[in-house]
Amino acid sequence: MLQFQAGDLHSLSLVGSGGFGLVYRGWSETLGMEVALKMLQGARECVRGAPGRNNLKDFMKERDMMHTANYTYVLRLLGVYEKLEGNLIEYGLVMEYMPLGSLCSLFENVPDVPWALRFQILHQVVLGMNFLHRLSPPIIHRDLKPSNVLFNKSLDVQLTDFGLAKFAGSATTTSTDQSIVGTLAYMPPEAIKDINYKPTKMFDVYSFGILTWSVLSGQEPYPDARSFQIMYCIPNGDRPDVRMVDKCLTVKMVPEAKKLMIKCWDGEAKDRPSFQDLKVETALMNNEYVGERDSAIREVLDLLKNPSASAQVTAAESSPLPDLNAPEFLETNFAAIVQAGPDLSNIWDILYTEGIINGEEQSDLDSIERRRDQVRKTLRMIRNKGQRSSTRLLQLLEQHHPSLATSMLSTSRQ
Repeated sequence: MLQFQAGDLHSLSLVGSGGFGLVYRGWSETLGMEVALKMLQGARECVRGAPGRNNLKDFMKERDMMHTANYTYVLRLLGVYEKLEGNLIEYGLVMEYMPLGSLCSLFENVPDVPWALRFQILHQVVLGMNFLHRLSPPIIHRDLKPSNVLFNKSLDVQLTDFGLAKFAGSATTTSTDQSIVGTLAYMPPEAIKDINYKPTKMFDVYSFGILTWSVLSGQEPYPDARSFQIMYCIPNGDRPDVRMVDKCLTVKMVPEAKKLMIKCWDGEAKDRPSFQDLKVETALMNNEYVGERDSAIREVLDLLKNPSASAQVTAAESSPLPDLNAPEFLETNFAAIVQAGPDLSNIWDILYTEGIINGEEQSDLDSIERRRDQVRKTLRMIRNKGQRSSTRLLQLLEQHHPSLATSMLSTSRQ
């Protein structure tokens, strides 16, 4: 495994963040290629006897997982990064950079993802997960969701983020080995109900069922639900709204995919299929679109790599929010925005990812029960951060709540 020193990676720019740490895009002189650098939180050790944190277990676990999971549809680990900071050495994971983004961004950027590509994605996810489950010992991913399904330059799946993964039967414990870990909407009922639950392969199969719903519907599950609501509804048999999939039942192979989806998210783990079974069924679905696949991939690649300049201009010209003093604009429209009470949960995630709010601030906002109180505190917090942060909030309000943005502009002009 390659060892990258600080001087080897340069032109680093932040592209993502979360509880795991930070992800940067950069260039490796050694490899002569663009890479992604994942700096894990707490992955550092003391040198020269200096005091400090010495928490490398999570880093070493994810490194070993990725090194073992060397497969066509799993993101490849290129090496380990080391950086000396004072009396501490910080560690990171170096991977190939995926410029086409994730399954999340695919549905955000492509208005209508071709069905040929959707079924290829499902089949390739199954192939990747089947490989992980057939290793000795098997790897249980525990966080299979759209944001962890990346695409290479050919739009082939690359499964990523092994921060919560475990070797089946492993007795090793790390800071991520808690009874409830993962993304709630994609977690099986048994993992939520049983405080002593030990993850099995069926955890990932359930997650794949919810992922299938997302691929077929183009939506995120439980979009308006709070965490405590999701924790209550999943063990009681509630699942994402199947009517979103039923709208597509006239599309070739969607009825079969729906049946498979429902099998995967069965409340009884023993009744779910294995990824070996899913491999056969998704291959049949995928093969129905062989004749359409190449043109579908070319179409999507054109949309992702060469967005129309005229479309960008049109979008800019149609924007209801002009250049303005953003904090003052928020102050003027404070009461109207609070009265409207828009759902800001998706906007918080973006503000967190972009470093405008921190994890503590996001948790504080999420803990507020009443929607209008959430909006009120968000506006005050962002307004106090100045012009850039206030402008970004307005842009996100325009994107997620366009009618509210238009109403604010109309009022300001009176």
